[in-house]
Amino acid sequence: MVILLSKVDIEKFHMIYKNLIQLGKDLDADSFRASLVSQGFVQEERVVPTPTGPLKEYVLREPRNLRDLIVISAKGFVVDAWDLERGLDLLMLAYDEYERILGDLIRHTLVNIIGDYRITVFIGKDPEEVISKFVDDNALNKFRKAMNRDDARVFSIGLSLGIPKPPYEWVIINLTPLIAPTELNKKGRIQISIRYQGVDSEKGILFLRNINKLVEKIVKGIL
Repeated sequence: MVILLSKVDIEKFHMIYKNLIQLGKDLDADSFRASLVSQGFVQEERVVPTPTGPLKEYVLREPRNLRDLIVISAKGFVVDAWDLERGLDLLMLAYDEYERILGDLIRHTLVNIIGDYRITVFIGKDPEEVISKFVDDNALNKFRKAMNRDDARVFSIGLSLGIPKPPYEWVIINLTPLIAPTELNKKGRIQISIRYQGVDSEKGILFLRNINKLVEKIVKGIL
């Protein structure tokens, strides 16, 4: 499905949003799980190793689209979705349950919010040519000389916004061309990988709600 975004076409979207408890009472994962199962979610269980010992997780798959899911543990929850609107719906459901279970204790709970978003965008231009503009020719020539390779080229770039420490928001943006396997395929696609880090769930949700606008700004900034 192609999402028309002004002059920007978003062709693919994938999100992994994590709300992880760093300080405070553990989440009652069984109560969380039972509520979602009662709403038709398909349940799986797994145990994952962690530095502090094995951690039991419940994987709850959305009944209308089993690729979309919520992972629950005593340490918080993760929403994994392949569509922005469905992802937001799952996120709101997860926070409703999270707040119901923690109640007033949520005010004394410190969390890390991590959002990983991978977006494929059609820009209508050669993505390698667009990205190469971000690196000075002298710097590239110096690298080629050091590598003793004439075929070295700029392939991806990384940028960041914000301050990389709590309580601030920090956003890391990576831009990579998508190379078609053959010349018969369409060219001009770029993959935008965005990592969001923060400690305020409301800000994390707002960032996701406005991610379309951010993508517009990124594309405008590189073309």
